[in-house]
Amino acid sequence: MTFEVQPIGHVRNERADAVDDQWDLVNSTIQLDLDVVDAAATDGLRDFSHVEVVFVFDRVDPAGVCRGARHPRGNPEWPMVGILAQRAKDRPNRIGTCVCELMAVRPGGVVEVRGLDAIDGTPVLDIKPYMAEFGPRGDVRQPAWSRELMTEYWQAAAAASGRLDEAVAAAWLAEVRRSPAESGTVELIVRRPAVDDREVVEVGELDLTVGLVGDNWKARGSRSTPDGSAEPEAQLNLMNSRCAELVAGGRERMHLAGDQLFVDLDLSYDNVPPGTRLALGTAVIEVTAKPHTGCAKFTRRFGLAAHRWINGVTGKQYNLRGICAVVVQPGTVRRGDTISKVS
Repeated sequence: MTFEVQPIGHVRNERADAVDDQWDLVNSTIQLDLDVVDAAATDGLRDFSHVEVVFVFDRVDPAGVCRGARHPRGNPEWPMVGILAQRAKDRPNRIGTCVCELMAVRPGGVVEVRGLDAIDGTPVLDIKPYMAEFGPRGDVRQPAWSRELMTEYWQAAAAASGRLDEAVAAAWLAEVRRSPAESGTVELIVRRPAVDDREVVEVGELDLTVGLVGDNWKARGSRSTPDGSAEPEAQLNLMNSRCAELVAGGRERMHLAGDQLFVDLDLSYDNVPPGTRLALGTAVIEVTAKPHTGCAKFTRRFGLAAHRWINGVTGKQYNLRGICAVVVQPGTVRRGDTISKVS
């Protein structure tokens, strides 16, 4: 009996060769084929932190497939073991699987992941959400040679970025929670005249139509809308200034986060839920329900540890990445102005 399978998408990344190690350094995009799966196939996927990707080692020569036993990686110092007792790519059906970190799910069938051990152009057969209940049940046992083989497989990136130390994470959260709940300060105003451009200004004009005047929100558009127009609920992005300074390593890099307004105010869900109105300068804005999460660019600028911290359970509770808002009363805002909740 034979089965035919059709790829649902392909991997896009900067790794063209099947190098054995340091896969946590690799950021990948999986571009889904919307002729094979519907755009709604990823609905709800962003609620998971990890996904399991099933793919094909399509560059393996069928003549080189191993159907019996061999030395892992051809290393004679390791024992001869069956192909089903190792995770080599030249296996009978050339199927690969990997649990990797989910970074973003974007419109148009785009899934961004970190640590997918598949090279550029690899056909993807399936994507499944990783659930803790599908993890190993019982004690995990494996031979010494396999631990030696895996020594550098993920470790390089983990050592470079990893996760925040628990004490550091607790201290950072405590600092963010020192922000006032009712009335705070506008610490930084940043316009984005073009993609990746940042312009720090002392005075900003908030407009009902374009948001922050001089910013490219409206002109840039969004991949989350059917026609590519600007996302109406993300006219403005606000981030807690204490949090931004911590993840950026100082005030001089805060503006790289990509938000227009950095404020010393408690932006947690409990304090400013969707619908909350905030007065700043002579303008009034309203918090929207659209989530604001760290993208791949945020991760590249500030590191994986920062990304994991702001997008973890606690990070989402306190909106550490920030919030989205729209202008409901146009006006002028200056750095140092008060920002306060409107009764």
